[in-house]
Amino acid sequence: MDRYNGKRDDRLQNMRRGFRSFDGAESFLNLNHIIHNFVNPHQGLNGKTPAEESGVNLMLGRKKLLDLIRKRAYTLTDRE
Repeated sequence: MDRYNGKRDDRLQNMRRGFRSFDGAESFLNLNHIIHNFVNPHQGLNGKTPAEESGVNLMLGRKKLLDLIRKRAYTLTDRE
């Protein structure tokens, strides 16, 4: 968790001037959280993501983030 927070803090310091609103910063943090939990494998979890380790299997391919975006877009269009 400390490494995650450190990476996030470093990234925010570099981007601080780029956020024009609270919503932009919030969106960035939400995306960063999703990438941490669903996309990036963790050495401490034997190469699994936290989601995979907890039993969440979204059947993502090699391009995990793109697959997540597509699944979300498909879910949103199903509701309409």
